[in-house]
Formats: sequence, structure tokens, C-alpha cells
Amino acid sequence: MKAVVFAYHDMGCIGINALVNAGYEIEAIFTHADSSNENHFFASVARTAAEQGIPVYAPEDVNHPLWVDRIRTMAPEVIFSFYYRNLLSDQLLSIATKGAFNLHGSLLPKYRGRAPLNWALVNGETETGVTLHRMVARADAGAIIAQDKVSISADDNALTLHRKLNAAAEHLLADCLPALRNGQISERAQDNTQVTVVGRRTPDDGRIDWSQPAEVVNNLVRAVTDPWPGAFGYVGAAKFIIWKGKVRHDLPAAKAGTVLSVNPLVVACGEGALEVMTGQSENGVYMQGSQLAQTLGLVNQALLTNKPVSAVKRRTRVLILGVNGFIGNHLTERLLQDDNFDIFGLDIGSDAISRFIGHPRFQFVEGDISIHSEWIEYHIKKCDVILPLVAIATPIEYTRNPLRVFELDFEENLKIIRDCVKYKKRIIFPSTSEVYGMCDDPNFDEDTSNLVVGPINKQRWIYSVSKQLLDRVLWAYGDKEGLRFTLFRPFNWMGPRLDNLNAARIGSSRAITQLILNLVEGSPIKLMDGGKQKRCFTDISDGVEALFRIIENKDNNCDGQIINIGNPDNEASIKELAEQLLASFERHPLRDRFPPFAGFRDVESSSYYGKGYQDVEHRKPAIRNARRLLGWTPEVTMDKTIDATLDFFLRTVELDVPEEKK
Repeated sequence: MKAVVFAYHDMGCIGINALVNAGYEIEAIFTHADSSNENHFFASVARTAAEQGIPVYAPEDVNHPLWVDRIRTMAPEVIFSFYYRNLLSDQLLSIATKGAFNLHGSLLPKYRGRAPLNWALVNGETETGVTLHRMVARADAGAIIAQDKVSISADDNALTLHRKLNAAAEHLLADCLPALRNGQISERAQDNTQVTVVGRRTPDDGRIDWSQPAEVVNNLVRAVTDPWPGAFGYVGAAKFIIWKGKVRHDLPAAKAGTVLSVNPLVVACGEGALEVMTGQSENGVYMQGSQLAQTLGLVNQALLTNKPVSAVKRRTRVLILGVNGFIGNHLTERLLQDDNFDIFGLDIGSDAISRFIGHPRFQFVEGDISIHSEWIEYHIKKCDVILPLVAIATPIEYTRNPLRVFELDFEENLKIIRDCVKYKKRIIFPSTSEVYGMCDDPNFDEDTSNLVVGPINKQRWIYSVSKQLLDRVLWAYGDKEGLRFTLFRPFNWMGPRLDNLNAARIGSSRAITQLILNLVEGSPIKLMDGGKQKRCFTDISDGVEALFRIIENKDNNCDGQIINIGNPDNEASIKELAEQLLASFERHPLRDRFPPFAGFRDVESSSYYGKGYQDVEHRKPAIRNARRLLGWTPEVTMDKTIDATLDFFLRTVELDVPEEKK
């Protein structure tokens, strides 16, 4: 019977040898290239394949159509997966004429998912096993062919249980593979009422919570002991790892994490205590618990924690380039409300941030990113989080000054990105909703939507493409050189201090500022192409709160992520925006200080922006990433945002109203 095998780890080698012994003809073996970040204590599938004289491959994406076609030409009757780490597509599974089968390290339907061995120990199970099951679209959900049970003793740890499961797999496969080859197997559906699903584990999951009962802490130690990364804690800022422990209930209760004894080393838990049999300091060697206590300088009543504790907690240093801009000044205000941040800012002006000058946690320098490159590089080196918010982001400038847009938005920001790479600093980069361009998805998704722009002679796309290329550069630096980055894409943020009316007078402002200028001056409101274009307007307070949470980056959730920040519920056409703004203007208490409304006027966008302009009909964000990663949902309705924005501008221009109007 011809087979194609997907395999990794010891179980992969066991499966391959079992297939050979059972008389299967293995056409090819697919495995993974070993990662330098992983402890390779297990046997090599690639080496096993070579020793058996079987072709072996390790593609990044085995589900790619080219590989699917190549496997199809092998004409396998069966496909086997032995601890292969990626899901196989339906297209791949359907190639095998007699089915596809997977070996899973638990007694299904319990512990579907990743790392079932470790999870069984974490949860204090006394029994687990291995299951051979038919593969279906949903992971680990297919009918069961055979199972072999394994008991878990109190002395078992991850390595001893790993060896038990290997032996069980050898026994199970030796029994059932010949029967499967001869078509003599029976199958039973999984009991879906008994399903449990577990997720991937990371080294950080070894963090010890001393408030848990001693049995729970010890189960964690057993589950992640060597050759896994280990269970760990801290004394002050020093990290240590526990490789083996023993539960104690013969000592008086104390605050969780308290050192009750140093010889032997015993630590109080939420209930009971844990004796540390063996462990090591972060950069030390394996040693007994009493020596570890001496190495760490522990004394009775010392307190151990699950996070490093510094004598003085240093604030996070945030560098904001373009701090006087719309986002920059509102973000500064939000950061200063939290005592955990020091802000360093640079901009060519300071009118919007004058209220922060003199604040002990705010340092400002007036300067231009095109000129003050040495100051910028020094502060990138000095700070923890970098936000380069400087960009030309008004549509008329895209067609009026496309080269200046490219020079500032792309070239100057690329220098900043490279400095972040050089000094290994986290960068939070403002992408733009405009990168989606003329995408026709109803909701623009960060991870799946196509980025569609117009022809070269439509120069309005130079902003979008400059931003998109920087997005791709950041992604590449993250992938290839480990740069910590987050891309955020604002969708039409509005609020006080958005622009200024002088910018609107020369056409270099956002839409609502231009509309307010028309109302203030008593000139007709110009609607480009009838104002049919729809946008989703987002209140600045909502947007900045999301951005603040990206800076906080709890559990590093935002690293390497793209996050839309917009309010899909506030969708309106530009004409509807103008009509709501007019209604707010008419009921404003300062209304009588301004000229009568001069009406709406439809204008062709090309006559206003120039022949290089091209507009898009809609721009609506999907915000599942923001909800999932930030726990964020926009709250402010569009009418409140319009009222607040209008009120700010009207009270700003009130000072310039002639005396006879007062």
C-alpha cells in the first residue's frame, strides 16, 4: 500500500519505522526544518528517512498548490501524520484514496489540540495514551481506529511520560497498521460530549503562580521539566528554574511565595508548600535545591514572585515624533494620565502641546525630522517605544506635492525604522486605512484583504503606496531580524485639534475641518463628486485609547500585529457628515456670531484636487484584531464627535470675530 507521511519528533520516527515493518511503500516523507530556538532532544525524521532511503522534504507550506499537485502525482492510497505540526488541507487529505490517519498523544476526544502530554501533567491526570484516528477537516476530530492507554504515576514528568507514550505508540502501530493495510479495521466516532481542547504552550507558560496549591505548582514543574524550558520564578529581578519538586504539608502556613527553609529549599504555596529538589539560576547550572538557595542568596522569609521585581520600577520611555500633531498631542495627554510613562517629543511647532510644557514627565524639542537626525537616533537608542507620527496625510498634497510626500512619508521614516532595527527598539508605526485603496471587501481585514491601488498617473496613490511599502519593510525586518513592531491603521479619526482653519484655507486639511471653515466663513460647502463616498468616522478618544493599549502591550499581544482602529458603526457618506455638521452648527450657542449657511455645491474631485486624484467609494474596517488583542471596542457615536470637533473650532475662532459682531 502506497503511503505519504508527514512526521516530526520521536513519534515521527516511530511511525515511519512501524510503516516500513508493516510493509507499506512510503513514497515521500514531509517534515519540518529544525528550529534553532528549540531543544532537539528527540530523534530526527529527516535522518530516519535518509537511512531508510526515502525522499524527504521540509517545505514551509505543504498546503501550497504546487506541493498538493506534486503529492497528487505520487498517488498515495493512505496519508499518515505522526506529530506533524501543521494542519493538512482538505485538498491534501482528499488525495489519499483510502483515507488519512493521524497519531495523537492523548486518549481522544480528551485533549484535542497542541501539547496534550504537557497539559495532562499540568492538570494532574493519572491516565493518558495515544490514539490513531481518521483525519477530517477539524483537527483531531475524526473517527478513532485504535487507542493504547498509559498510566501516569506521581513520579512521572514530561520526559518519562514522553518515553511511555513512545512505547505505547510502537505497540499500537505494530498491532493496527497491518490490519489497516488489509482493510480489517473498525472505527468508532468520538463522543463529542467528552471533548476537551487545549492550545499551544510557550516557555512563558512555565511561570509559577505561588498562590496555587502545592500540588498544582508541582504538576507544572513536572509538565515542563528538562528538556522542556522549565517552571520558573523570581527573587527580586533574578530568574530561577525549578526542575524537580516535592509537595510538603508538614510546615506551618505562610504567605504564598515565602521561603520557609533554605536547607532544604521549601517555598510556601496557596495550600501546602513545595520543596525544590533541583533547579538552577537563569544562567547557572543544574544543582540541588539547597545550593540553589545559596546561589540566589535566599534567606528564610524571603519572598519569591512570578515576575521580576526591581528596586525602583523604571517608567517606559516613549518617543513621539510629530508630537504636536493630531494623534501625537492627544496620545501625550493619555500617556501623562498614567504614571508609567516618560514622553520625549519632537515637532516643528508646539501650539497643540503647550499645555504639557513644563510637565516633569514630558520633554519637548522643537525640530524637523529631516534635519535633527542625530537627536532622533540618540533618543531612539535611549527610549523603549518609538512612534514616528510625522507624515503628509492630506489628499490635496498627494497630487500637489507627490515628491515631498515620498521624501517625508517614506524616506525619512525609513531612516527611523532602520535605527529601531539597529538599536533593537520596539516601533509602533502608523500605517493608514488608505493602504486598502480600492479593495472591494465589505470590511477591510488586516490579514486577508487585498491592497488595491490605481494607475501610475493617479499620483494620489503615492501616500498609500509609500505607507504600504513601509508596512512591508517593517514586516520583513520583524520576520528576518526580530524587530518588535506593531502597525496600526486609523480610520478617519476626528476630534478637537484635528487641523487648523489656516490649513483648511489652503486646502491642506481633513474633510471635517474644511467643512467647518465653509460654515465659519459663510462659503458653500463643496462636496466632491456629490459627497457619495462613505467613511467610518472614529472619535479621537476611542482611537487614542486603542493606541495606548498597543503601547501597553499586555502579554506582548501586539508584537508583529496589524491592527485596524476604526468605528464600523459610524459609517456615513461625506454628504451625510456635512448634513450632520450643519445641524450641529445650527444649534450651537455661538451660531449667531457666524454668517448664514451658503448651501451645498457639488464639485468634480479632479477640478479640486487635480487630474492625479482618484477616490474610493467606501472604507470600512474589520476590527476583530483590536477586539481580540486589545479588548477594545469603540464607544463614541458620530454625533458626539461632530459636536465636540465643531465646538473646539468655533471657540478657537471666536477670538478673531470683529468687534461689531460681538
